[in-house]
Amino acid sequence: MIEDYRKACKRGRRQVSTALSSGQYPYLPALDDVLGESRGAGEIPVGIREIPMELVVGTKTRGRSNLFSCGFLPIADEDTEFAAKWSRLYDYQMSEGISDPVIVYEYLQRFYVQEGNKRVSVLRSLDAPTVMASVTRVMPAPSDDIDVRCYHEFVHLYRVAPVYGLRFSQEGSCEKLAKLLGQNLEEPWPDDTVRRLRTTLYQFARSYRARGGQMLSQTLADSFLLYVKAYANAEPLSVSDRQMDERVARLWGEFVVASQEESIAYIESPGERKSGVIPTIKGISRGLHQTKPLNLAFVYDRDPAVSGWTALHEKGRLNLQRRLGDKVTTTSYCRCSSDDAFDQAVATALAEGADVVVTASPRQMDQTHRAAVAHPDKAFINCSINLSSSAVRTFYARMYEVKFLMGALAAGMAENHRVGYLATSPIFGSIAEVNAFAIGASMVDPYATVYLKWASAEGSDWRGELVAEDVRVLAGRDYPNPQDPSEPYGLSCLHHTGPSELVAVPVWDWGRYYELMVRSIQDDRWRKEGSAHRDQALNYWWGMSADVVRLELGEGLANGPKRLVQTLRQALLEGRLHPFEGMLVAQKGVVVREEGSPRLTNEEIASMRWLNENVVGRLPKSWELSQKVASDVATSGVISAETDAQED
Repeated sequence: MIEDYRKACKRGRRQVSTALSSGQYPYLPALDDVLGESRGAGEIPVGIREIPMELVVGTKTRGRSNLFSCGFLPIADEDTEFAAKWSRLYDYQMSEGISDPVIVYEYLQRFYVQEGNKRVSVLRSLDAPTVMASVTRVMPAPSDDIDVRCYHEFVHLYRVAPVYGLRFSQEGSCEKLAKLLGQNLEEPWPDDTVRRLRTTLYQFARSYRARGGQMLSQTLADSFLLYVKAYANAEPLSVSDRQMDERVARLWGEFVVASQEESIAYIESPGERKSGVIPTIKGISRGLHQTKPLNLAFVYDRDPAVSGWTALHEKGRLNLQRRLGDKVTTTSYCRCSSDDAFDQAVATALAEGADVVVTASPRQMDQTHRAAVAHPDKAFINCSINLSSSAVRTFYARMYEVKFLMGALAAGMAENHRVGYLATSPIFGSIAEVNAFAIGASMVDPYATVYLKWASAEGSDWRGELVAEDVRVLAGRDYPNPQDPSEPYGLSCLHHTGPSELVAVPVWDWGRYYELMVRSIQDDRWRKEGSAHRDQALNYWWGMSADVVRLELGEGLANGPKRLVQTLRQALLEGRLHPFEGMLVAQKGVVVREEGSPRLTNEEIASMRWLNENVVGRLPKSWELSQKVASDVATSGVISAETDAQED
């Protein structure tokens, strides 16, 4: 009926008007115009597929594109032949149903109609979710563009799981999705899994958009991956519409945080309030410390007896208990690396009244996030940096400040201008420590060269390399390695024919850190900040000013080097000096920051991927890392798990 056409045409013209008023193209784009002269890198027949209607965005050629609005609704006058044909097709759809597939070309997961424009328009006017189509894929020309690289990953996924709509914006997302669903990208997925994935993606999209998800900046697929990650252990597929609505509502804060351009707010000191953005934690309220001790559960993935990092946190827990006495109760759970062990530890801790669950490794972030989503009335904190979550607060220490002092001290002791630096793993924050050390060294000795080695590289003979390079001063691990007591830690003078001489040791005082965090909860600052700010994740990134990290000097150190360290430390504390201000130059003379520029932002510091000009070495290749460290890098790494981040 022509009346149905009038209604559709009215909606279409409204879309045109809205697009024009917002400066957007009001009609359908044509694939030929999108491709331009490149024409793509070849065409691949895909076959007959049921494709999401929302991904049908244009026509193959420009010919009749101006007969439709940008939303594929008709806009031609009702007395035209086009309107009459559209109306007859509409009537046929209502009486018989359109069954013939349209012919489309797919480019970057967007469909452009070659034959069947009016059929698509009729179905769009009826809000049909899908349409049957004969699909030909146009492969994009090779490019370093992130969208093209992500699309090639999608094509790899599509070969084993033919589902459209998974348009990710970050590399590696397809593999993460497969792993979360117990699949891989090499073998075809079971038909039932593919069907359930397609259905769940549609359910998620409906619920997500009903809450305004289309207004957020990240793609639907990016948010869907967050959903699957949060419910990977609770059957993310095969849920009812009501369950999906409840889950999307519970995760909404995560989607909002992920959509922010600056998704993480860094709090630099315990007393800072003005820029903190913290999610509300309902169960920690005013007066809690007046009724009962604050109960903290520490869930470790490793045993303190074999992990130096875990041992530091366990020492911090014991110091917290000693310092605050009956104001807190603490319990630790070790060797909880598997999902089952982690979930059991959290369940036990919460059953025993835990108010706060602490996890000490970025490897545990996904597990911590899932638990936080399941228990929104409890506080969950994870020791990591640059990981975004509205449900989990993260914390770390600005050890790069201490490493700056160590670099200055090391350069003053290295008579041959050669200093070694043994790094553990290339995770967020670690490269800033390397660079701060190198910058501190160059301030004292402009000829100082820092030889970077990686303890986490499989088969690395870093000891032999340091001997060959005649390095006599080494910044080793920050703490002793329980599995290799002979491995140097702190700043040492190397004696290749005898024991090394320990000169200074960096200290992570987690007991002090946890004490400050507990006090922020007990004085209600934690809750107030959470109530005031909701759109960013929060990372506590405290440093020397909070006395959570420091450099302890050896008793035998000469007075001159001691005064140097004390002077630089005071300048850092007073804000007169910062390792990452002024001109910064990376390897090969690449200027990172011009002279007179302000200091790098916290985000730039935390996510560094470049090495200072006086560093000899590189970031390790992904395949060079030990299996143990690879899990850290997969969660919180500055190099890709798939590609190498830096050339030789």
